Amino acid sequence: MKLSSSSSSAVRYTTAFPSLRGVSNHSFLRGRQQGMIQNTRNLTSKTTSDAIKKGSVQAAQSSASKTAQPHGTLLQRWMGHKEIPPRGTLKWYGEMALLCTVFAITGSSTMVLVRPAVSDVLGLKGSFKDGPWSYRVCSIVIMTPVYSAMLVLVGTAFGRHFYFRHFAVKMFSRFGIPPELMDASFHKTAKNFRKY
Repeated sequence: MKLSSSSSSAVRYTTAFPSLRGVSNHSFLRGRQQGMIQNTRNLTSKTTSDAIKKGSVQAAQSSASKTAQPHGTLLQRWMGHKEIPPRGTLKWYGEMALLCTVFAITGSSTMVLVRPAVSDVLGLKGSFKDGPWSYRVCSIVIMTPVYSAMLVLVGTAFGRHFYFRHFAVKMFSRFGIPPELMDASFHKTAKNFRKY
């Protein structure tokens, strides 16, 4: 005689527990299933409550970390990434004014440095408007790296090193230089980079 899996489990339990011998297979299995369902409910409610507790702990830790001072030295905090505030807020307008100020200072100081370098050091006299072409080409060739370096320096002085370093790397990458040579994390940070 071949026993089904349900009756074989009932036989196993009745031989292991003699007090269950008088219980029919059907009532035994129904009681076993109800016990398993109750255990599942208990586990589900326990894991749910644990998840809620864990989630509230994580939320409390994240809110505490947002309000707490960032870790690291003053230089690391000064040169680190700073989020751009949401558009249209007063902080956003302040940030945009700061960024425009850095670009203005960088552009002006680059011209002040490049014009004498081309005129005095290379001995080329002229202007962009009047020429000669050698003056124009040399000005552009010298101006590009000087502008990028000045952008990072002035941006660092204003506390936005991360932002302007990204711009400088992007500028050089447009000339065919791989950005990984200058900044190993460029592609990772470029995904979340907001210009304004």
